Amino acid sequence: MNFRFYAIAAIGLIFSNISASAQTDTSKVYTFLENMPDAGIYLPAPPDTSSLEYADDVIQWQWGKTVRNTPRGAMANRDGKWGHEIMAEIYSGVFGFTICEDSTPAIWKLLVKASYTGHFSTSKAKRKYMRTRPFAQFNEHTWSEFDDDKELRHNGSYPSGHTSLSWSMALVFAEMVPELQDTILRRAYQYAESRVIVGAHYQSDIEAGRLAASAGVASIHTSPYFLADIQAARAEYNRIKGLKTTPITNAMPDGRKILDSPVDTISRRFYGDVAQYWQSKAERGTERGRQAIADGSIDALLAGFSVPAGFEISQKATPALAAMLQMGQESLSANANQMKTTAFRKRPYVQFGEPTLIPEAEDSTAQTSSYLSATAEVGWGLALLLAEIVPERQNEILTRGFEYGRSRVIAGYNYASDVQASRVMAACVVAHLHADAKFSKLVEKAKKEYGKRK
Repeated sequence: MNFRFYAIAAIGLIFSNISASAQTDTSKVYTFLENMPDAGIYLPAPPDTSSLEYADDVIQWQWGKTVRNTPRGAMANRDGKWGHEIMAEIYSGVFGFTICEDSTPAIWKLLVKASYTGHFSTSKAKRKYMRTRPFAQFNEHTWSEFDDDKELRHNGSYPSGHTSLSWSMALVFAEMVPELQDTILRRAYQYAESRVIVGAHYQSDIEAGRLAASAGVASIHTSPYFLADIQAARAEYNRIKGLKTTPITNAMPDGRKILDSPVDTISRRFYGDVAQYWQSKAERGTERGRQAIADGSIDALLAGFSVPAGFEISQKATPALAAMLQMGQESLSANANQMKTTAFRKRPYVQFGEPTLIPEAEDSTAQTSSYLSATAEVGWGLALLLAEIVPERQNEILTRGFEYGRSRVIAGYNYASDVQASRVMAACVVAHLHADAKFSKLVEKAKKEYGKRK
């Protein structure tokens, strides 16, 4: 089976210039489908139509229909385009010059090869679940003129391929041009949201697409070709912009500029948060609830990663890896805590006047914001970093990082939308860290240290 036929059978959407050799030729991709993390393992199944979680999907689908006949709807229509060309078009506007094979060969090469990350990162989960798309579920049509309804009906909705394409490219370009990170990441965030507006995807599809893309980008960081290409693309960018050196940007990604505003009690999405809060309460008396209690500290996370990684992670046993994770933890925590000071939201247990699974922490956190969740941001961010070092255990590591954040919803300390926003920001922070020369050296030391263990 050649790649063109395989892609059609698997997801129904392909890049216009994809070739039969793309799965085996490292000149065309940074990694292959079989080496990618499997979102069908580390992410949960999509919400069933009879579940409480489905409430948020329906609410967002209804909202999307209300903005179609607006400028935002027109943008969503255009965002229905798929492939290298639309990514080049979008980021040409962000960079301030035209991205094309002739005038920007290094950036074009990076774009084309990295864009397969978005495709590969969702393929396995799409085939596993084959979720019905919202327009088909409700017997309607997609709003975007660039979507083929007939084709999409035979293509799984979960996770969103458009989202994973745009988000993977945004993370790569944010690492390449960190001084434009907020603009780059915000545009990709909107591109994903466009899929909800046109009815091609549910909200949970695009949220899964962002996480799958984040994991995929972690995977391609294992490729020496990727690291060389991103440096060449940055040099080309500097030449076009007339920059003699790359500006040093210490500012972390700003969630206020990347994300939507946090959900409040009058927001349409509050009902989805409440539904997931009540559904998660049902897990408190189970083994998963006991795990949520254990996940109440960062120390538990770091110790817990030793199990999926398959070896002890500690300052004594793995000093280089511990140093990398420590810098990552400090940056992720600082980013989340900065958001807490600018976007306050009551925690669910405070909002509803109910006890949590961790009563000893209730008084100390009652006046702190539920948005963002520092715990969830650190958990997912460190999972992305560790998956890069130990790619053969990436699914187990990513599962642990995902579930660590979900524990905060089960325990009653954060809403589901807070946790999801935290995971999005974790990937943004990790991209920023990779642009830091000091952190890059720590990553290389950690890889060498791990290599000696194998």
